[in-house]
Amino acid sequence: MTQEKEIIDYEKGLTFEKVWASIQKLGDKIEGLTDKYDAIFEREAKERQEREAKEREERRKADEERRKADEERRKADEERRIELKEATKKATESIDRAARLVASLSKEFRNLGNRFGDLVEHLIAPGIAEQFRQIGYFFEDAVPPFGLKFYEAGNVIAQADVVLENDTTIAIIEIKANPNTADVKDHLKRMKILRQYYDQQPDKANKKLIGAIAGAIFHREAKDMATEIGFYIFTQSGDTIKLNVPENFKPRLF
Repeated sequence: MTQEKEIIDYEKGLTFEKVWASIQKLGDKIEGLTDKYDAIFEREAKERQEREAKEREERRKADEERRKADEERRKADEERRIELKEATKKATESIDRAARLVASLSKEFRNLGNRFGDLVEHLIAPGIAEQFRQIGYFFEDAVPPFGLKFYEAGNVIAQADVVLENDTTIAIIEIKANPNTADVKDHLKRMKILRQYYDQQPDKANKKLIGAIAGAIFHREAKDMATEIGFYIFTQSGDTIKLNVPENFKPRLF
């Protein structure tokens, strides 16, 4: 009863003015909340716009940096290509110059070889023949040219720098600027081959075969080896050559 009475008493005191006042207060509150939320939405929208603008700017800068990096790489590649092309050109030119120089030197050496052959034929060979005459060998012929080749069945079996010959003896002389022990061994092989070669020729089979080595500068080991084998030794003496015959030397007859 008491609660019902209170409700009735309340309803009795409710008027239009009171209801309208309540509605206005509620509207003010709603309007305040709307303004508040509008401000929040506006701030969030602004922050989102600023964030998106910042992201776009960062993407733009990143794109610009990539573009610059690509451009720098392109320029670097182009510079390397140009440098490589230039280096290749210079290397090719250097190779061409070297090839021309080698060809020129080869020609000069061939000419020098021809002149040296003429020198051997006209100067050294007569000098050797004269030196041999002083020890009892009288050679009538110096067989030209320098670098005489010996053939058998169409193949070269040996080559000699100077060949001196008379009725009884043939001398085979090897000429080196600086003879060494290998040159001495090679000459020994050459003498054995030529002995067999001459044995097959009726007019020369009975001739004695002697060997000699001539050199401007003789290694001591080569000189000792040549003397032990029985080769005559010629060395340079001023503008001429000199025959060196050690005491008790016995020439080898092949």
